[in-house]
Amino acid sequence: MAIADLTIMGAGVFGLSAAWAALARGATVRVIDPGGVGAGASGGIVGALCPFAPELWTPIKTFQLQALLEAEAFWAGVAAVGGVDPGYGRVGRIQPIMNERGLGLAQERRAASKVLWRGQAEWRVERAGQPGPWMPESPTGWLIYDTLSARINPAQACASLAAAIRAKGGEIVTEGRQAGAVLWATVLSRP
Repeated sequence: MAIADLTIMGAGVFGLSAAWAALARGATVRVIDPGGVGAGASGGIVGALCPFAPELWTPIKTFQLQALLEAEAFWAGVAAVGGVDPGYGRVGRIQPIMNERGLGLAQERRAASKVLWRGQAEWRVERAGQPGPWMPESPTGWLIYDTLSARINPAQACASLAAAIRAKGGEIVTEGRQAGAVLWATVLSRP
């Protein structure tokens, strides 16, 4: 590889996502991680991406909402370039409502989500059906169903990002020289 415009220290989901974003903007990128792709906290097998409750809205909740809304297209793009499924799915979430206070709060959140989620996802309050493998019991007879929650396989997501980065000409190594700007995306201590 020619001298990198950007060296990213850490091949977890954050470092690889930063590398992917830099490549998309035309930078040459080298990712260095002594443990390899997804060797740290990003190498797990279970990941849940759930929205903040739509109340007491803050800028961080706005940022997180936008990230959740863009995730499907982001991961589809990564998979299309690298040919590796990231294990992402926007599948929603079902929660039982445990008491009358919870039912009132759920209704308030439903109303708030209609405004704050801009019609791009729903927080529904529905009558519970018969309990079964995918339907939890609900003491009140009501359930919350949000259509924004997603699941992802962190280890697969890292493998998918790594494949896409390599397909776009990025370099991922376990050792090497830093070049260009350096982004630390790891808990490893600096030398």
